[in-house]
Amino acid sequence: MQKFIVLIILLIVAISSQSFYQNTPLAASIKNGQSVYATYCMSCHMEDGNGVEGAFPSLVKTNHLNDKNKLVKIILQGMRGQTVVNGITYNGEMAGLNLTDQEVADVINFIRNSWGNKATAMKITEVAPAKKSVVKGYQAF
Repeated sequence: MQKFIVLIILLIVAISSQSFYQNTPLAASIKNGQSVYATYCMSCHMEDGNGVEGAFPSLVKTNHLNDKNKLVKIILQGMRGQTVVNGITYNGEMAGLNLTDQEVADVINFIRNSWGNKATAMKITEVAPAKKSVVKGYQAF
């Protein structure tokens, strides 16, 4: 009987300790995306996501991040031409990045869930179809 009670206590401790560590797929993707952002994006869009007014668009509290397909294209193929973000006009160029589909999904999840943005997860399986999609208003190099 005493062994049974000890086993139950150990089981309860094990289960309760797991409940404190919630690493959802989105949370893990956001964490990985933060690293990708720091490596490839931070130099222009800044650590706080505010960008540089007139040069590099802000990623803070913007609905400019709603179109996942457009984000995939911008990240991988770059873009040029005029765009308006949070009421500010930008007319510059962004070079495309050589990232894996997983890195693209992760950095999109980080950006779309940081600095006051809140969005659903971008799944790795959505990246390949997004590469082939036609995006209105998008100008690649």
